[in-house]
Amino acid sequence: MSGQVEYELRARLGEESDHYCVESCKHTVSTFSNQNIEVQVDNVRDHVVVVLHTQTPPVSDHIIELLALLDAINNAHPRQTFVVFPYMPYSRSDRKNRPRISVMGQRLPEILNKVLNVRRVMLLEPHDPHIKQYFVPTADEVPALPLLVDYIRREYLSTLKREDCAIVFADSSAAKRFEEVPSSLNIEPAYIYKSRMDNSESPTVKVVTGKIRGKHCFIVDDEILTGNTVLKDAAMLKEEGAATVRMLAVHGALSDQKLTPQELMKKLINSPVDEYVVTDSVPLGDKVALAEGKLKVISIAPLLGEACKRLILGESLSALHRLGNESD
Repeated sequence: MSGQVEYELRARLGEESDHYCVESCKHTVSTFSNQNIEVQVDNVRDHVVVVLHTQTPPVSDHIIELLALLDAINNAHPRQTFVVFPYMPYSRSDRKNRPRISVMGQRLPEILNKVLNVRRVMLLEPHDPHIKQYFVPTADEVPALPLLVDYIRREYLSTLKREDCAIVFADSSAAKRFEEVPSSLNIEPAYIYKSRMDNSESPTVKVVTGKIRGKHCFIVDDEILTGNTVLKDAAMLKEEGAATVRMLAVHGALSDQKLTPQELMKKLINSPVDEYVVTDSVPLGDKVALAEGKLKVISIAPLLGEACKRLILGESLSALHRLGNESD
């Protein structure tokens, strides 16, 4: 992904001026006998540095590597450093909803700001928009939802009638956050009401409201992790008469600590969900092949390339938030 983003950024800066030169900054990570690491970077003195970091296992090890990388960059005296999180690690661990627990979703921004003096951070479709406020100044947010909307418009609505489709919101949070999607596509919405009685990853599905019988249903959400929730949602939709169910999520985390990747993908493909669509904000590895054609991937490289260009040139990111509609 980083190579693709670099290509897109180089192309976009080249359109602006011949004065910009985008280079890959190589860095080396040395691990000592005591399991401590040391990071060394190329000469970036007086350069604008863009650090791209997303969640990949082992997540916590890579966070330490990120902190060491930023420390090495600081010691090289760059002109400015931008940190871009396609998927911010620990972004779901940001609330103290039980006694005596850690909240690394808040602590990580503090470490980046106060210890490593990072002043510009960009988040791609964060799990909860409020997390950007933990950064000082507030982090920039770039939505990837327009990519999903465009995919529905291009890949599905070219052959399906809009009156035969429904946008399904998996919970109240998704309904509030993505409320503009149905109107932008001119498709009727439907809602799944559910409750979460404990701290488990899978809430209890209660009821579906809206017209879904005989409809092609598109479940839109920000993330798919274990798939347990969407499988229950899809089963209920099919029981209520849905013709097909497709899941579209920005972040395809696709991980379950109880299952191997092979077992997880087998569970997903042998499910009521007819197709999954995600971006590559989280590296998918061989999961695409394991999905046997049931998993489609949208590249975020063009979006991040444009967003990074705007950050560097001090341009507004507001235009990237626009979903568009059928009259455009």
